Amino acid sequence: MKTPASIHRLSTIPFPERIRKYEYPENMKVMNVTMNGSVRWKSYYWVYITRGLIGKQVAAEELGNGIWRVFYRNVFLGYFNEKDIRSKEKTTRLSTNLV
Repeated sequence: MKTPASIHRLSTIPFPERIRKYEYPENMKVMNVTMNGSVRWKSYYWVYITRGLIGKQVAAEELGNGIWRVFYRNVFLGYFNEKDIRSKEKTTRLSTNLV
């Protein structure tokens, strides 16, 4: 029957003032997420990622046949097929299912 204030201890884990920039592997294409939550693909196409990552960097890894896996740091976000982007010629959303 003690109060929470009498039991609480301060954490010994240091909290960094700034989070270090993440270094993606060399084989990945690094892109910036813009104010609309999308990344620019091949200069004139858009792939919608999420508004939650505005201002962050994501990276895409090619699997083959125009299919790319997208990551934020080491978190897998989804797939996109660049052939679908070319045929639609408009914004494409990431898919969590392989195309």
